Amino acid sequence: MSRRLKWIGGSFIGLVLILCIAAAVIYLKPNSMVSKPQDVVFTVDKDQTGAEIGDMLYDKGIISSPTMFRLALRLTGSMDKLQQGYYQIPQNASLRDVIKLLQKGKLQAIKVTIPEGYTIQQIADELEKDGLGSKVAFLEAAKTYVPYQYMYGPSKVDYRVEGFLFPNTYEIPVDSKPQDILKQMAGELNKQLTPAMRQQIEAKHMTIFEFITLASLVEKEAKFDEDRPIIAAVFMKRLQIGMPLQSCASIQYILGYPKPHLSIEDTELPSPYNTYIHKDLPPGPIANPGMKSMEAVLNAPSTDYLFFVADKEGRHHFTKTYEEHLQVVASIYGD
Repeated sequence: MSRRLKWIGGSFIGLVLILCIAAAVIYLKPNSMVSKPQDVVFTVDKDQTGAEIGDMLYDKGIISSPTMFRLALRLTGSMDKLQQGYYQIPQNASLRDVIKLLQKGKLQAIKVTIPEGYTIQQIADELEKDGLGSKVAFLEAAKTYVPYQYMYGPSKVDYRVEGFLFPNTYEIPVDSKPQDILKQMAGELNKQLTPAMRQQIEAKHMTIFEFITLASLVEKEAKFDEDRPIIAAVFMKRLQIGMPLQSCASIQYILGYPKPHLSIEDTELPSPYNTYIHKDLPPGPIANPGMKSMEAVLNAPSTDYLFFVADKEGRHHFTKTYEEHLQVVASIYGD
């Protein structure tokens, strides 16, 4: 064999080795196309081809190349082994991990995390994103779902279940109806309301409805845990002396989004949820509070504070008089 042929043969083998190594790296390396990877609910329908599945995976940001996905299927002999059904796939999974998951068969349940402070609208958005039915259907069911007597308050509200869906991570069966999901989340809060906690609520001369409503205000006002009990104490002090709560969170609930800086006009919006113009608690919870906010209400200390304001980091500063409050506001945000 001539030197030229040997050189060509060696070069070809070297090129093949390089390609094999590159393919192996791509096959085993976690997907880095997304900066904040999430778990994505993905559905494989009956008779879908590997090419179609690859395109869908790419559109959802689970894989970085549909071509490499198809090639990996062929090289591993997995082209006809992908199972139909629901899957929950991390966006940073490697090609190998994705293919293994799609060969295991459908999920029986989808893991969903509901953060503290989510509203019923946000929960509906999250469930729809996770492939657990439409937002519209969930909200429609939520309008009439009232499994516990304590969910009734003195005023009319759109969703009696608002505030009573406990923030948690749930394993929700893929074929769940909206009522099933509502039952699971409301049932979890009912379980969290232990006999001991109910006695503490009663000792505070509050109903469970009032307790959850107040905890929802604390949840939406507080960013740092150490602020929660004092915020709760300020609200309780104001309720005691008949002073409006003046909660910015209640205005944001009316607006439907977290506006960072409220205007005077915002605080004058004609709504029963406007705690600037109405005394006492709003008609119902403005969010679904977590356990830390509920415990803050139960363990709120006695206080002479009547005012608080959050600085630019979200930490609250508490004062006893309006004059002191204005001085603190000026020191944080300027005149």
